[in-house]
Amino acid sequence: MSADEPLWVKEKEGRSFRRLEVTTMLTGATLAIPLHVLMGRQPGPTFGIVTNTHGDEFAATIAIRQFLEGLDTAKLKGRIVVVSVANPMATAGFGRQTPEQHGRTDLHEVYPGNARGNATQMIAATITEHVLHHVDALIDFHSGGNGGRLQARVDYNTKTPDDLKKKNLALARAFGAPFVHENEFAGAAAHYLNGRGIPAVNPEVGGAYLGPHSTDYYTKMMVEGLAGMTRHLGMSEGAATPPKQLHFDLKARREIRPKQSGYLVSCYERPEDLCQLIKGGTKLGEVVDLYSYKVLEELIAPFDGYLFFSRYSGVVGGGTQAFALAEAAKSSWLD
Repeated sequence: MSADEPLWVKEKEGRSFRRLEVTTMLTGATLAIPLHVLMGRQPGPTFGIVTNTHGDEFAATIAIRQFLEGLDTAKLKGRIVVVSVANPMATAGFGRQTPEQHGRTDLHEVYPGNARGNATQMIAATITEHVLHHVDALIDFHSGGNGGRLQARVDYNTKTPDDLKKKNLALARAFGAPFVHENEFAGAAAHYLNGRGIPAVNPEVGGAYLGPHSTDYYTKMMVEGLAGMTRHLGMSEGAATPPKQLHFDLKARREIRPKQSGYLVSCYERPEDLCQLIKGGTKLGEVVDLYSYKVLEELIAPFDGYLFFSRYSGVVGGGTQAFALAEAAKSSWLD
């Protein structure tokens, strides 16, 4: 096998699992990246899935597992390759970034990485060499971290040529989330692949410790979203049929952040609250002081907009994103 060939080049129909060694750690353990490969019986594209780029964003884990278990490789065209934990060090600490002292430590910002860089860059370089350079399309799953989040959108890169932007949008729409967001993510895996002409997008769905109702809601959405993407890519039978979706870009996006730290009492805590049209002046929540029990501030919708992000009630720091709206006047519906 040459360096230009994927690790799975000689594999036949079926499922495999391996670990890609990155480096050794001072604990004596080996830092390695897990890689799942599902080979279909028929030829077709290679669809890459990356998750746990941020170590506290594990909402997609069960959904991906359910999706893979439900696939019949005899009917699958091509192959699906999954990096189930992109950043094991961050995941072990249930944190967003790699716990190392020097250099850039957010894996979402260092692609294509550097095999002689810090641990975060070495992780990115390993994923780039063995996965990114061998896929025809990719999604990099994200979700809310510590603390509940309401969100269900797919981000795609605004800084691409028009033909690739259309491919990214089509892939994003095939997931079936209520929102598609034209965004920027320099340094991300999807951004790197877009630079090579490969469609790649970032779903942002759910969060951690949401309880059974919200967890089941988002898990179902993600399983169906992955199935829609495989249909869109021609890997499974049928056509992707995206629902009516709201499209918005960075000019339409507004984040509402408390100035004061305290306990956020959120007025929007159900997945069904997403995509509501919120009138300007509507109260979104309030921040209560943990010590005096006084209301420190109310968070108000600045304009008529569609709710695409809401934090569950809980402790927040000043400046933390609590809610986000897509301004109605600057957004559009896609049929």
